[in-house]
Amino acid sequence: MTSRNEKESFRLYIWPFTLVVVAVLIIASASPVNAAGKGEPGPIYPVEITIHNRIADLKMLTEMGIDIDAVFYNRVRAYVIAEEEEKLKLLGYSVTPIPDEAKIAAEREAASAAPGAKPPQPPSYHTYATLTEELHQIAQDHPGITRLYSIGKSVQNRDLWMMKITKNPDLEEDEPEVRYIAAMHGDEVVGKENCINFINLLTDNYGTDPRITNIVDTMEVWVLPSMNPDGTEMHMRYNANYVDLNRDFPDQFEDPVDSTEGRQPETAAVMNWGYAHSTLLSANFHGGAVVANYPYDGTASHASVYNPTDDDPFFVSISRTYADNNPSMVTSNSDPAFNNGICNGADWYVIYGGLQDWNYVWHGGHEITVEVTQNKWPPADELPAHWNDNKESMLAYIERAHEGIRGIVTDSQTGIPLAATVRVQGVDHDVYADPDVGDYHRLLSPGKYSLEFSATGYISKIVNDIQVVEGGPATRCGVALEPLDVDLQHIGNRVLDTGEGNGNGFLDPGESADLAVTLRNLGMTATSVSGELEPTGWHATVTRTDASYPDLAPGESGESLSPHYGISLSPDVSDGHKVGFAVRWQSTEGRGTTEPFFIPGGTPACTTIASSDIPKAIQDRQTATSLIDFGPDREISEVNVYVDVTHTYISDLTVMLLSPDGTPVVLHDRSGGSSDNIVGWYDSELSSFEPLSRMNGEHSTGTWMLKVNDGVPYNTGTLNGWSIEICGRPFETSTPEMRFSRIWKEPGKTVLTWWPYPDLTSYKVYRSTTLVPRDQFIDVTSEDSDPTDTRFDDSSTASSVYWLVTGVGPNGEGPR
Repeated sequence: MTSRNEKESFRLYIWPFTLVVVAVLIIASASPVNAAGKGEPGPIYPVEITIHNRIADLKMLTEMGIDIDAVFYNRVRAYVIAEEEEKLKLLGYSVTPIPDEAKIAAEREAASAAPGAKPPQPPSYHTYATLTEELHQIAQDHPGITRLYSIGKSVQNRDLWMMKITKNPDLEEDEPEVRYIAAMHGDEVVGKENCINFINLLTDNYGTDPRITNIVDTMEVWVLPSMNPDGTEMHMRYNANYVDLNRDFPDQFEDPVDSTEGRQPETAAVMNWGYAHSTLLSANFHGGAVVANYPYDGTASHASVYNPTDDDPFFVSISRTYADNNPSMVTSNSDPAFNNGICNGADWYVIYGGLQDWNYVWHGGHEITVEVTQNKWPPADELPAHWNDNKESMLAYIERAHEGIRGIVTDSQTGIPLAATVRVQGVDHDVYADPDVGDYHRLLSPGKYSLEFSATGYISKIVNDIQVVEGGPATRCGVALEPLDVDLQHIGNRVLDTGEGNGNGFLDPGESADLAVTLRNLGMTATSVSGELEPTGWHATVTRTDASYPDLAPGESGESLSPHYGISLSPDVSDGHKVGFAVRWQSTEGRGTTEPFFIPGGTPACTTIASSDIPKAIQDRQTATSLIDFGPDREISEVNVYVDVTHTYISDLTVMLLSPDGTPVVLHDRSGGSSDNIVGWYDSELSSFEPLSRMNGEHSTGTWMLKVNDGVPYNTGTLNGWSIEICGRPFETSTPEMRFSRIWKEPGKTVLTWWPYPDLTSYKVYRSTTLVPRDQFIDVTSEDSDPTDTRFDDSSTASSVYWLVTGVGPNGEGPR
């Protein structure tokens, strides 16, 4: 049983009736079932929810997992299933079904295709087939400036077509990359049509219109007109798995792991494209309102309040550029969060897992979300007017890519381009140089800035007082970084005791085993790498000292190759004692020694105890608490928890475990929609919201507490029982012996260093000029300039000197 990566902790909030409710964040990657937009096929339909307290009510709807689509003063448009509508009504909300504009459009299209109907007149909406045909035709007609790519497949195996438009489409050049994406919600289709029109505008006017020609010549333009072709073909918001794609990306607050694992194929395709490109400026297009929305979309508290990035002034500026050039947008006043056509996403309403936040947080891109029409799927004869409203905005917006600071980052010795990170000092936001060319582009408001350049395996460099001018062009600042020396450090190890040992992966007293050690390269490339394993303390012996490694590029990790190192643990060592090792490594480029790493001796003992003070009723807006007294005291290496809860609508619930040391771990996070009951083991059958491993190293003995909180009324249940399994070893009861790592001469002194040991707070040094019993050595710690470090400079002039060192920690001073 293993724990998940660490997530956000639980928080408290006040709901409309001022009752305190325990709430936690909902992880987008662990999508709750029985909820609109999270994989539930429905039927799903749009509703209007009347709210009275904007902050409190929007927070409640967010934490219920309601798929909010838009907010207009006291009206919330959302998509729900019947169970969610029923729950909302039980909570006292007024919920009214509203027309589904995509279904109305489908009926309109069906009527126009009926026998005897008048043939539709252009313009008309593109289907997937006509979109595919037109994009291929454009690529064929303009081979000198376009390339058409499928960046992936949809659930129903449709291609996600992305058009690249630039002067030299087969070359990587020092130019900013910009990107437009539309129709990630399948029923919001005007943006898709505008993107097709935009592609035609650039390709048809290149070489004749100076403005268009300059855009194509000086930047790399990417356009994905339809991110969700299945949803559009099905006339619905979601993809074919009934997932809201703009809630499916990694999220800094609720799903802070930048990985495609568990994502929808459309989301993963856009993410994989993003990993391969350094997009400077981008926008994604939606419908259902008229506004330019900028990050952040989420908040840590779930409250729908203004949440600015460190680049807020620039985001306001580029959003103004889009809105001010759109006559329908700048006059929009649909919600108090709107400021003449622009708004901060979280100030309008909170969402998690959106594209624009993912792009900014993880990949340095400046992206906004543009809502282009009130009606998501208006009659086709309105399309020319919508294009006319947005054409200038789409041009003016991407032209902002030429502002700020730009340059190329290279290796000072070879001149090769580097995949560098660029950070403005004082601003918590990184942008990244394209590794193909080394070019970076940092959008900034006018002013003077200091930039820090870093790359794995290189010495960081700071350039001060770079002036950014109003309206561009971007100020040039190229840098060459000096490579670091090769530096290999331990990041992991495995005990391979399948020979003489019992094969359980632990080093038991008296056991011999192989030890595989993984090193990570923190410096320049290391080739012909080999290592020599050395014990850093007593009670462990190295029986096979040498091992070889693969070549390691900067930032790369590699495990020792078979045959690995050989180790043996003394039979008289106590369980729980930590034996230390270090690897002295060498490569063609240099040599060095890792920091010590430690392996606990003995196999963890596991004990399972069940609760006896159950069952406990789980009442509305109350917390059920159950206790387990755990007797054995061990240093915890693993905790597993079994929970048996009967409760309808488990997204009402928060389940939290408290250790005797007071460490809280949230097991269940109000996810699960309207599903019933929580039964199973965390972390094997069920995934814990927060990692149980955060309790590792604590004392196991004492009172463990399980708390089950019901945060929303009208559904109750029972905590039927729970059990806890704790694995661990005895705590060390004495401070271990210390061992010198190196002794050498310098002018006027002898320098001694020793291997550190976990949890020690200081060290004591003893000296003698004759070889006498240990207890007759003289304490010379007062001569040490810093008794907390692992170095001692001895200036004594005796011709013959002997030294001893001891550690001081929670268990007192160790033996000499």
